[in-house]
Amino acid sequence: MKKDSVRGWKDVFTFTLTQTLKSKTYIVTLIIMIVSAMISMPLMNIFMKGNTAEEPEKSAVEKVYFYNMTLCRNIDFESEFPESYRHIVFEDTVGDIKELETKLQEEEVNAVILTLMEDENYCYIQFMRSPDGDVTNYELQLLGQYIQNAYTKAKVELLGLTEEQIKFFDTSVVSSAGIVDTKSDLMIEDTSISEGEYWFIYGMMFVVLMVCILASTTVATSIVQEKSSKVIEYLLTSVRPLAIIVGKVFAMLVTVMIQLIALVLAGFVSTKIGGLITGDSTNVITRYMTPEMLASLNFGNIVLGLVTAGAGMVLYATLAGLCGATASRMEDSSESLTLLSMTSLVGFYIGFGAASTLMTSGENPFVTFALIFPISSAFLLPAALLVGKASTWIALIAIVVLFLSIVLMFKFVAKVYEGLILHNGARLKMKDVFAMAKGTKSKKKEENA
Repeated sequence: MKKDSVRGWKDVFTFTLTQTLKSKTYIVTLIIMIVSAMISMPLMNIFMKGNTAEEPEKSAVEKVYFYNMTLCRNIDFESEFPESYRHIVFEDTVGDIKELETKLQEEEVNAVILTLMEDENYCYIQFMRSPDGDVTNYELQLLGQYIQNAYTKAKVELLGLTEEQIKFFDTSVVSSAGIVDTKSDLMIEDTSISEGEYWFIYGMMFVVLMVCILASTTVATSIVQEKSSKVIEYLLTSVRPLAIIVGKVFAMLVTVMIQLIALVLAGFVSTKIGGLITGDSTNVITRYMTPEMLASLNFGNIVLGLVTAGAGMVLYATLAGLCGATASRMEDSSESLTLLSMTSLVGFYIGFGAASTLMTSGENPFVTFALIFPISSAFLLPAALLVGKASTWIALIAIVVLFLSIVLMFKFVAKVYEGLILHNGARLKMKDVFAMAKGTKSKKKEENA
């Protein structure tokens, strides 16, 4: 790819970026996105707060008919009850439950039937209430928690366990896995990921996929619009064909990154506002990320992740520009992006498969391939870096491969883009594009001869 082939790309970049940022559609869309992100967390907190019942000052439950079908006969419920539940009368019951159900419906509408059962694996707490009483399901949920605590305490006393023995059984168990290398007599570290890390990787991959598709679709649509309106013919009088797609790719990536940064900042502000409403000062990162994941969020990994994601976006946006140039009308633009959609989905599913492999069996050659292969590394590698499951040298190799792929893509585009950009008529298929590239190569050989 010669330097002269991209002559004028800066002018295209400046013009496209300026026109896009000034367009009413972009401004309105950005405002809607920022406002939606800003109000999302406060509205969610207000909604959840408004729909979360508080513990009543006095429970509406007046009486509990207790069917005890466990081995614990002396359960002290009152010791576990707060003041709002101390007034409840418990009556041990045997016999036909149908008679009690009729009594609840006709007479004691604020009484409930409690059945406590157990088997080898579970303890079952079942409530029945009248549809006409003041007792709510939320009150019964709270009551069920107190019943469970009292039952557990009674079971411990029945078994005759001491406080030290109870603490011993309550001790947390932390497991780890490794593989013994008999040749070197070393323990190989377990490289698998937790379920939380898996979902973090999946979420990050999905975000990068959406940003890639948004930027790529914007590039393709812009090229098709300029082809259909004949604007592209005026541009070709002063700008090289390849410079058009290079300038547009980088301009559209900048506009998408502006939207993404604005959304992230609005999300942080929204989280802070939501925290002020609920009084909870913690944020999503510290609440759901493990200490191991937080330890991997260093400056180097963040930079490598951003470079990888950015290079992947350039690769996919260039492919989108090539696909968009095969169409001459807006009606054909969706069909022209089939190759882009298939390629991005294949890359995403390769990354998805690698993430699943990481969770089940840890690092292996397939995971390494997915981290380096350009169409999947753009999605998988940034997230893998942020959870500490991709080494620096793997990231550097993947970035080099990505940049080489971009150079090769630009070289291929340079061979066919002028013919594509001037083509009007039926949409060209990719086999026609490859035939055009082959013909261009043969023509150059004849000229050199």
